[in-house]
Amino acid sequence: MIVGYPIGEWAVRHWLTIPPDRVAACVWVFRFACITCFVSMVNVPFTAMYNAKQYIAELTIYSFAQTTVNFFFLYFMVTHPGDWLAKYALYVCCLSVLPQLIICARAFVVFPECRIRLNYWFDVKRFRELGGFAIWQMFGGVAWLLRNQGLAVLVNKHFGPNMNAAMSISNNVNYHTSTLSTAMQTAFYPVITAAAGAKNFCLMRDAAFRACKLGVLFSLMFIIPLALELPEVMRIWLKNPPEYAIEFCWCMMAILLIDESTYGHMIAITALGRIAKYQVVLSIIILFTLPLAWIVIINGGCAWGIGSVLIGTMLACTLGRVWFARSLAGMSVRIWLFTVIMPIIGVMGVSGGGGLIVRHYLPATFVRVLCTAAIVEFVYLPLVWFVVLNNVE
Repeated sequence: MIVGYPIGEWAVRHWLTIPPDRVAACVWVFRFACITCFVSMVNVPFTAMYNAKQYIAELTIYSFAQTTVNFFFLYFMVTHPGDWLAKYALYVCCLSVLPQLIICARAFVVFPECRIRLNYWFDVKRFRELGGFAIWQMFGGVAWLLRNQGLAVLVNKHFGPNMNAAMSISNNVNYHTSTLSTAMQTAFYPVITAAAGAKNFCLMRDAAFRACKLGVLFSLMFIIPLALELPEVMRIWLKNPPEYAIEFCWCMMAILLIDESTYGHMIAITALGRIAKYQVVLSIIILFTLPLAWIVIINGGCAWGIGSVLIGTMLACTLGRVWFARSLAGMSVRIWLFTVIMPIIGVMGVSGGGGLIVRHYLPATFVRVLCTAAIVEFVYLPLVWFVVLNNVE
């Protein structure tokens, strides 16, 4: 933060493409984002302990409270027009920081592992063990950071803030469509990690495949009807959505499904701790996103071109996860294809086809959105329950 803050503020003021009358507000947005980022980083071990101990209910209460407060604040914003950019950033900062401070304080009280032990500060062996793992994890994290934020800067410099707005909307839609699957996968993480630690590799692999399957299924419940009716939903929601927002949303939905199809593989590899080669290979693939996107942009490509690059690199990452999970964790490619991928593709085709029939016969209205969603879920849920899931699931 000490190094990045002054560089970031200089970039906002002098380098990024921002309307002159919005620069001051954007500087404050950046400052509040830095505070949120710093608190989030400091709070990582405490939130991790909540997940490891499976205190999921308490985390859910905090999340529910945030959502409820958010609803009332946004209603207040709508009923009190004005320049909300900097004030909204302050509100988001407070809404993010306050629960994390509560989690931190509660972790000190509830979990003995979270209390400071000075003898650990000088334990060289412990530093080597944790440091070796953390460095490779950080290597992968930096690659994702450069991919996401580097792409945002690249788009800003070539297309301006309107394209950034379109990407932001697609990320927002992606976040909400994956909320349920993310909650489920959070519950799987300690199960897979504990099984790997106990050397119960059969349970680890079984749980990893289920995390892949259920993650995609939970997301598809929202993605199929939304993808079919996205133009009409955007019109109802935003009235005049930014150019390319719809195209970016479709691409981001595809990326989400590709990513979640091997989420269990990623957890299993991480739980085993043998991540050096895995992180190097996948980080190189991820970093290729930026030069490929730049080549597409300078050759006249736009949203579909950038989206294709993102989808292509995510597909490559997925294949890399499958290969490493097979070699390190013994996760069968055949089982993954026949128990996860093939049934999901079949369910997508049948339930999506039902939604397309509704779109063909009804005019584009809010009623059609509701009818499409109803028909898709009417077909989708029984298929998932009776065909895709087994008795244990």
